Amino acid sequence: MIRTGTENFIDADHQEYRHGMRRPSFKRSILTGSAVGGWASTSLGDLELDNLDGHWTNLMNAVAVDGRDVAVKMPNGAGVPETVFACTARDIVPGDDDTVRVRLRDWDYLLDKPAQTQTFPDDALADIANKRLPMAYGPCNNITPVRIKEEPPTYRVNDGASRAIKTIRVGGVPLQPGDVLSRDVAASTFALVAEPIADVTVDIEGAVVNGVYLNTAALIIEDIVFRRLGLPASRKSPAHLAQLAADLPGEMQLYVSHGEEPTGLDLIKRLLVPMGWGCFSWLGKLQVGVWKLASGEPKCLLAPGEGLVSLRRVELPSDINPPPWRVRGGYDRNGTVQSASQLRGDEASPTDPVGGAERRRWLARAQDIAQVKDEVTRDLIHRGAPDPEPWDTCYVHKIDCELVLSAYHAHWLGARAHYHGVLDTPPFYWDIGDVALLQHPDLNGGAPTLGRVAEVDETPDGTEAIFEV
Repeated sequence: MIRTGTENFIDADHQEYRHGMRRPSFKRSILTGSAVGGWASTSLGDLELDNLDGHWTNLMNAVAVDGRDVAVKMPNGAGVPETVFACTARDIVPGDDDTVRVRLRDWDYLLDKPAQTQTFPDDALADIANKRLPMAYGPCNNITPVRIKEEPPTYRVNDGASRAIKTIRVGGVPLQPGDVLSRDVAASTFALVAEPIADVTVDIEGAVVNGVYLNTAALIIEDIVFRRLGLPASRKSPAHLAQLAADLPGEMQLYVSHGEEPTGLDLIKRLLVPMGWGCFSWLGKLQVGVWKLASGEPKCLLAPGEGLVSLRRVELPSDINPPPWRVRGGYDRNGTVQSASQLRGDEASPTDPVGGAERRRWLARAQDIAQVKDEVTRDLIHRGAPDPEPWDTCYVHKIDCELVLSAYHAHWLGARAHYHGVLDTPPFYWDIGDVALLQHPDLNGGAPTLGRVAEVDETPDGTEAIFEV
């Protein structure tokens, strides 16, 4: 155990902290350069140790620190050290002539590993042996199931129990009850009576865990992080998950086939499109939420002489400056895009077994598209307003997709602004999503204004942050 501090210190447990640590640096931001939101980017932080007396000279060769926990502590009001920042060490590298640097990294690496760890066995069918099992959440429509047995033709759609195995189709045509030998929702499998003469697809309702059907962003993210990836419950922020559930109640769908290998972080990013954001807190707890206008009780007042050294307006990210006049998003994903040649029957027939022209149209595209637009913005207010490409969302229903698109559109049409503040507050006091009450002559005529933290940069010289108002 290496203990060092900004001054010599002995705690209540008689542990000695050796003087020589400089204030650590670390940056976390949900400003991607072109937009706001998504999973936060983090810098590779630094913990610099003075080495004037050569005490740490052999540290780089004497110990391996990669993956080791790092805790930065500050005394509370009673003088007892409390952790204000928890992370892991990446390595130790030389600093300047008189220092060594422990490079720090965030907890993102805990999510940056395969979301699915279960694989088919060695003796499975040749084209699936040792490949990852499929995963399904929510209503997954027209997916291609994994063939797991030749005789009888048997298929699997999920790695655990599913809520329902619904319509099974061959060449786009629904099978009759007599064509299906069995359906097993506990094993997420079904078997057919005869060899299919065309491609098999199926509509299902996916994962059920401990009796709970997982079909919202909050439920799915919680399952991926804490069951599949195995993070301990101590890394959970129940308040953030509860707020996400309230803000994004819409039904979602997520299917991962046996041929895909996304990480847990990849899937979380999909679920957060378009208004969600996420990161680990300074104390290493998972935080997810919806980016929206600052509201509620602020953490404190920031004003000149009261924690605010300076405040200046900065440019908004390019994707929302000027704000878009129209936003679009895909919903009701088609798991298997099928052309006319892959479908049975005759579209012109009044008894088309596929289901008619509208059904064939849906089968030919990956998602339907919802949109929210404001032509007044385009024609009269922001004549350079962009028209971005549709987002690929996980929403099942058009109404849920439109509600989120409307909230996004209204947010950025509402004259948002970003302000960069230099703060005189304790290190690691501010985190992404925190709300402050800002008061400065250059903001809103000096009237107190709520601002939400979009970026925090802890530097050796102090704290800097970007607030959205």
